Amino acid sequence: MYSEIFETIYPINISKQEKGVGVTAVDPFGLGDEIGLEPGDRIMKINGNELRDFIDFQFYTGSEDRVRLDVIKKTGEALEVEVEIGEGEIWGLDFEYFSPRQCANDCLFCFCNQNPAGARESLFFKDEDTRLSFLHGNYTTMSSISKIELDRIIEQRLSPQYVSVHATDPEVRRHLLGRKRADDVMAKMRYLADHQIDLHAQIVLCPTINDGDVLKRTVSDLSALHPQISSVAVVPVVFTRLHNYHHLLTAVTDEFARELIRQTRPIQREFRQRLGSTFVFLADEFYLRAGLKVPAREHYGDYPQIEDGVGMVRRFIIESKSAMSRDLASSLGIGRGSLHGTVATGRLFYPILSKYVSELNERMGTRLKVVSVENRFFGEEITVAGLIGGRDFLSARDEFEGDFLIVPEQACLKSGNIFLDDFRLEDLERELGMPVSHGGGSLVSMIEYAREMESKCASALN
Repeated sequence: MYSEIFETIYPINISKQEKGVGVTAVDPFGLGDEIGLEPGDRIMKINGNELRDFIDFQFYTGSEDRVRLDVIKKTGEALEVEVEIGEGEIWGLDFEYFSPRQCANDCLFCFCNQNPAGARESLFFKDEDTRLSFLHGNYTTMSSISKIELDRIIEQRLSPQYVSVHATDPEVRRHLLGRKRADDVMAKMRYLADHQIDLHAQIVLCPTINDGDVLKRTVSDLSALHPQISSVAVVPVVFTRLHNYHHLLTAVTDEFARELIRQTRPIQREFRQRLGSTFVFLADEFYLRAGLKVPAREHYGDYPQIEDGVGMVRRFIIESKSAMSRDLASSLGIGRGSLHGTVATGRLFYPILSKYVSELNERMGTRLKVVSVENRFFGEEITVAGLIGGRDFLSARDEFEGDFLIVPEQACLKSGNIFLDDFRLEDLERELGMPVSHGGGSLVSMIEYAREMESKCASALN
């Protein structure tokens, strides 16, 4: 039934890697240690099934009481090991991470097409890997997916999957993805939905291309696969003068955001009545750009698209109000006049963060200053906090007050503390001469980080 949708599929760009899956660490109390596995060994097969990655290992060992492992030792010796798995026993193994599949599209709106010189290396990598979609919520277009990969998702229940749809009109989607031929994304999603794989969809909205009637069709087509497609996020295209295709794109304006919200409200209302869910969610940025309040808590359900910037502001407001209703001073050990420092954010979120920090200062006696940092790395038109470069904070240093600086959590990769411009958190600390920390996603977590910074300052003085 579905074979015709794969006839023109192009192969995905897959990085070369060795067969099997490599062991990187062995717990001394696990099954792996018991059968003599060591770091550097490679597990090639489980019960005759060839392994491509650690997901295969987990799948083929997850429901069996006895398994047979084909192993290539780090010495080159080949072994076959039978293992009986008792109830509650664990393997105690860490594995090498797989090489992600790379995207073969040339999307008109791709953010990777505008990275300035010196950007963090990972920003130049375009992944198109359904395994990362399952593990981390990464979006894939599924434009180059094979039948084998779709069947693996179904067999191993790699659910949910996050799909970059952008438009269900084949020609509009082809244009947006920069492909020579159109692909039938709805047929692929229907195939997964028919096999009970949960899906979330994304639309990067590009004014004059996939808005208006094209957007209405896209949302309507996707709703036909509800409840397997449980949510659709509509996010604004973001580009700068550095973008390869900036001359082909139209910027989202405040007026556009207001009109989009006006047009979308009746559609969302109809979905709530018919599907029991808002279903199609607009990114917070649209409401902030339009100068309108973000929707109420009930609008977002269980926040299915929060990692895509949908509902973050509402959750922050709710958590801030809840925090203010408690005796934070005593529960968090805040003394009046304490916590003297600066909290940095982007221009878009500044009014909201400033409002609640000011209330905190008034009620708790803290001395925190909120500073809006201009994005010089990507360009001043980029106003979201998560895209501020490390050196952008240096440019705003004259506005900083107090003993420490808290930067947006999304702006700095926690593993390695690296900003998007490849500047490190410790570099920023050294240049500013004050402690710097991530801020967390709520007012309470921000206060907790501030307390840690205050303690760090006190220890340095002593």
